[in-house]
Amino acid sequence: MVSGMSRHQPMDRRLLLSMLSIGAAQALIGCANNHPAASPSPAPSTVGSTPTALGNTPVQLAAPRPAPPALPPVPPPHPGPPTVVSRASSRTRQIALTIDDGYDAQTVAGYVEFAQRSKIAITFSPNGAYSAIWNRHADVLRPLVETGQVQIGNHTWTHKDLLDHRTDAEIHADVERNEQWIQSTFGITSRPWFRPPYGSHNHHVDALVGELGYTKILLWNGSFGDSTLLTPEQLLALATRYLQPGTVMLGHANHNTILGLFAQVEQLIAQRQLEPVTLDTMFGTSRAVG
Repeated sequence: MVSGMSRHQPMDRRLLLSMLSIGAAQALIGCANNHPAASPSPAPSTVGSTPTALGNTPVQLAAPRPAPPALPPVPPPHPGPPTVVSRASSRTRQIALTIDDGYDAQTVAGYVEFAQRSKIAITFSPNGAYSAIWNRHADVLRPLVETGQVQIGNHTWTHKDLLDHRTDAEIHADVERNEQWIQSTFGITSRPWFRPPYGSHNHHVDALVGELGYTKILLWNGSFGDSTLLTPEQLLALATRYLQPGTVMLGHANHNTILGLFAQVEQLIAQRQLEPVTLDTMFGTSRAVG
């Protein structure tokens, strides 16, 4: 009996080891089947879920803000008969703040910061001759252009008087060079809006820019008067006079008097319940159409 047990003992030991191996393998398969397939771990992020101090229960953080809408593709020119525009066409609480030129770096920076902080809609019509100043603010202005808060109009590259012995070819080149710079810098077309330097234009000039797709010739019916250097009292008096419903307000990023008056301008707009909008909004035009 003892010898019989000794003869079968190795077999029993092998059987026992085999059974243990099968059981362990089945346990591993069962763990895999009871959980979803593993996926690569995401990179660490401050947005989403994060483990708490007690266990691994995730805590949901604020979702990221949606990205602003992408700019539409730049449309081709749509030549046509031009229309001169100087104020809103119907009774409204809307106003259009339109700021030209931009040869003073401090004033341009102040207007850009004002737009970013206040969220007030502004239409800038810069001259590419001052591109070294404007280009440094492109990264700030492009998102504002994307959301529709800021619009860009064409004011020529050189700001030369279009009636001062300019040939047709010179006028075309001056306008088109500015358009090319606006597209490459701000990602948008300035069409159909064209503001002639000094407001100097005639039917012939209007027809020339109309051939390029600038069918809205922009003038104004109110002004900060800051194409020249004013005192703060003078500028504020003009703002008080002209910030009225339906006004297309003309300003310039050339003299820094305005920098100390942004709060007063905001206050006037709020007190009078005015609604600052871009030209596209006021007149129903579209950057996607041009």
